[in-house]
Amino acid sequence: MLPDIPLYKQTMKKEFNLKGDKRAFFKLYIQLLSIQNPISTLRKQDRDVLATVMYNHAVIASEYKDADNPKKWRALFSYENRLKMIDECNMAEAGFANCLTSLRKNKLLDADNRLHTVLRVYPDKANSVVFNINLKEETGE
Repeated sequence: MLPDIPLYKQTMKKEFNLKGDKRAFFKLYIQLLSIQNPISTLRKQDRDVLATVMYNHAVIASEYKDADNPKKWRALFSYENRLKMIDECNMAEAGFANCLTSLRKNKLLDADNRLHTVLRVYPDKANSVVFNINLKEETGE
């Protein structure tokens, strides 16, 4: 039985449990962030490349104790790993390079191809993303 609280005073809390692997996590994470700038201005290809770079960053970072180890960034964009990411994105090398340029222009990657600190995400089984939507009071006309 529901409590006798008027509908306009009830709070809304929705929880969605989504399952997937780490690669799917990053694609979904970028999709959720795409409601905000600068990610909202990216093309679909750019978002796919960003999710792939974030995924590979998390995989490579797990091999290093120090999260800011400069060797990690060299390994992320090594020739072999770059070819692997190009294959994962199913695009040509030139298209991948154009997407990286777009990510740099939007300041999601710096000049040294380091991810913006906000995008350095390390997923595990305890991750959650919380949205708080604050509504503005409507003014009567």
